[in-house]
Amino acid sequence: MEEKLLKEIKNNVGYVWINRPDKKNALDADVWFGLPDIINELDNHDEVRCIVIAGKGDCFSAGIDITMFMSDFQINEDMSSTPADRKKLKKQIQKMQDAFTALSKTSVPVIALAHGHCIGGATALISACDIRISTKDARFSIGETKLGLVADVGVLQRMPKIVSKGDLRELAYTGRIFDGEYAEKIRFISRTYENFDDLYSAGVKLAEEIASNASNIVQGTKQVLDKGEDLTIQQALDFVQLWNTSFLITEDLREGVTAFMEKRKPKFN
Repeated sequence: MEEKLLKEIKNNVGYVWINRPDKKNALDADVWFGLPDIINELDNHDEVRCIVIAGKGDCFSAGIDITMFMSDFQINEDMSSTPADRKKLKKQIQKMQDAFTALSKTSVPVIALAHGHCIGGATALISACDIRISTKDARFSIGETKLGLVADVGVLQRMPKIVSKGDLRELAYTGRIFDGEYAEKIRFISRTYENFDDLYSAGVKLAEEIASNASNIVQGTKQVLDKGEDLTIQQALDFVQLWNTSFLITEDLREGVTAFMEKRKPKFN
């Protein structure tokens, strides 16, 4: 049986591929709950300084596998459920949330390469990444609205920190599909490309550029940015004071300054 999630490491970049192209890379239990294990494995690998996630075939992901949805959300003919069923469902939702939170909690940056369908849960997954780039014809949505439920795996919590409130509410209330060009316009996506080959080339170049910098400094920058989202400006300034006091004096700093003075490219550890 072919693996539903593939991973590889090249030039200090860890790559994760959703590999269910015959099912439009729909997120079944194996993919959904296998993803954090692979992400954590790469995040803890000494060689990995950046992670890229993408989908095999003609799309990133069509969203949650409908079979998993019907089973885990206990959709049956009479829509009946017991208190025990509700408690079980709550735990399942938390487990699904935790899987995507693993992406946002990595120590190294994560880049999403979005193409084709990126619907519902896939949009939520992408929102958990540090950087998002896509093809112009990529198709996103907060599609849970049209299924009759409130989106509950992170998109409503993460997108307010990425796009404007008005844009988010319009997309969330309507469940409307929006393409890569619109996603770039509202800044959900940083840049768009004509096709997947161009997208992939740009993603590799970006990831390798990030990976060429001092690993501890990139990780520190990510930590400062992440912490700063929940702090006042002064609290965030205090935090970076402590970070640099603890970690600033390193061989990488010496190399960076020396390379700048010698007008050459630095060689970081």
